[in-house]
Amino acid sequence: MLPLFVAIAVMGALAAVGYAAWLFSRDANVGPPRAETPYQRGLHALLAGNREEALECFADAVQQDSGNIDAYIHLGNLLRERGEPGRALELHRKLTARAVRSPSQERAIREALVLDWIAVGRPDEAIHEAQELRERERKNGAGLPLLLKAYEAGGDWEHACEVRAEMAKAKGDRDPSALARYRAAVGEIHLRGERLEDAARHFKAALRLERDHPVALLRLGDIYYETNHPERAMRLWEGLAGAHPEHSHLVLERLEVSYFERGRFGEMARLYEQMLQRNPRDARILLALARMNLKRDDLPEATRAAKSALEIEPRSLEARLLLVEIHRRLGDPSRALTEVDELLRDLSGREERPVCQSCGERAEEFWSRCPSCLAWMSRV
Repeated sequence: MLPLFVAIAVMGALAAVGYAAWLFSRDANVGPPRAETPYQRGLHALLAGNREEALECFADAVQQDSGNIDAYIHLGNLLRERGEPGRALELHRKLTARAVRSPSQERAIREALVLDWIAVGRPDEAIHEAQELRERERKNGAGLPLLLKAYEAGGDWEHACEVRAEMAKAKGDRDPSALARYRAAVGEIHLRGERLEDAARHFKAALRLERDHPVALLRLGDIYYETNHPERAMRLWEGLAGAHPEHSHLVLERLEVSYFERGRFGEMARLYEQMLQRNPRDARILLALARMNLKRDDLPEATRAAKSALEIEPRSLEARLLLVEIHRRLGDPSRALTEVDELLRDLSGREERPVCQSCGERAEEFWSRCPSCLAWMSRV
C-alpha cells in the first residue's frame, strides 16, 4: 500500500513542477510585440494600394538589408510604375548577378526585366527575355502573357497572334470568339497604318474564327469600300446590322452614304425599318431614318422620326438640329427658334468621343483597342 501512495505523491509533485515551469515560460514570453520591419510595412502598403508608401518602405528595407532580394524586386517594379523605368531596369539587372536566388525570385526578376525593357522602349530585348522565360516554363505556359506583351510592344503582330492562339490552347479554351476579337483588333492596327492587305487578312481570319464578328464585318467593309467594291462592303455592313442589332449604329452613316450614292432610297428605307423592328429603342436608327427622309424632302416622315428619337434621347443634339432644319424648310421660323433654344439648353448633353479608361486619350471614332496605349476600349 505504501509504494502506491508514494507513486501517487511523486506523480503529483512532477505535475506541479511541470505546471509551474509552463507558467514561468509563459510569463517570460509575454512582452511588447515586435515592430514590423520596413519590408513587412511595404507589403502591407502594397496590398492596400498605397504605392508611394510601399516604395519608401522597400527603399528602407534594402538600406537595412542589402540581401533582401524580394524588396529589391518590388522596389524596381514600383519605380517603373512611377515612370522611372531606367532605374528599375538597372536595379533588376543587378539582381541577376546575385549568386543566391530562389526559383520564384529568379522568375520574378525575369518577368520584371521584360516589363522594364518594354517601358524603356527596347522591345527586342523584351522579346528575347520573354522567350527565355517561356522556354523555362513551356510545360505550364506561364510565360506566354509576357511574351505576348513583348511582341505587341515591338509591333510583331504575326508572332503576337501565334502566341495568343497558343494561350487559348494552353487554357483549353475552345470558344474562338476571344481569338477572333484579337485578330480583328490587330487588323484595325494595320488599317490605321494604311496596310490594307495585312488588315484584310486579319479581318478574314477573324471571320473564319467567328462568322459574324462585328469589328471584322465593319472594317473589312471599310476596306472593300475604299478599294472600289461598294457592293461587297454594303453586304458586310448589312450583315453586321442583322447579326448584331445592338451595334447597327456603327454602319448607319456608311450605309446612308452608299445608298444615296446609288439612289437606292427605297432599299435604304426598308433596311432602316428592319433595323427598328429588331431594336425599336435605338435613337440612332431613328436619326438615320430622319436624315434620309430629309434628303428625300419627305418632311412629315423626317419630323416623325426625329421626334421619336428625341423621345428616347431627350438631350440628343442631332435630333434638335434636324428639327431646326425641318422647321426652316417648312417656313416656320418661330418653331425653328424654339428648337434652337432647346438645343442651347441641352448642349452639354451632346455625345462625347470614346475615351480610353487607361490613358485618357479621346479616339476620333470607334476602335477595339486604344490607338495610343493598346488598352481594350470595347467588348465588341
